[in-house]
Amino acid sequence: MSEQDEQNGSGSGGPSKGSSSKRGPSKRGRPKKDPSERRTESYGLRLSPNEMEELEERCEAAGLSKAEYLRRRALGKPVSTKVDQEMTRELNRVGTNLNQIAYRANRGELPDVAAEAKAAIEEVRALIGEIGQMQSE
Repeated sequence: MSEQDEQNGSGSGGPSKGSSSKRGPSKRGRPKKDPSERRTESYGLRLSPNEMEELEERCEAAGLSKAEYLRRRALGKPVSTKVDQEMTRELNRVGTNLNQIAYRANRGELPDVAAEAKAAIEEVRALIGEIGQMQSE
């Protein structure tokens, strides 16, 4: 860049061609929340060391921050654990396999699917039982 460019302000630090430094507010980025939805209120909470340890374990299991975990619990919103999510994925995988077996059997491609179907059904039942036990704890 020449000395003349620097004196005229046309270097890399100034506005580029066609742009204006008098633009209004940018329309990019996250939209503004309604004032009633903004989290401006806070509440202090005292816990014993044992309670804090249990809270941290529960937050870790759910994959949430303490604030988000407590907010969901206080407002009656669901909190699922990582294990619940993994079990749901596994159950979906088994269900997909069972659906593929049924599809092929209905097309006549599998003359004897009883053994495969029975194994898949038993796997689904076992997973449903595990999920039920986890939810009752």
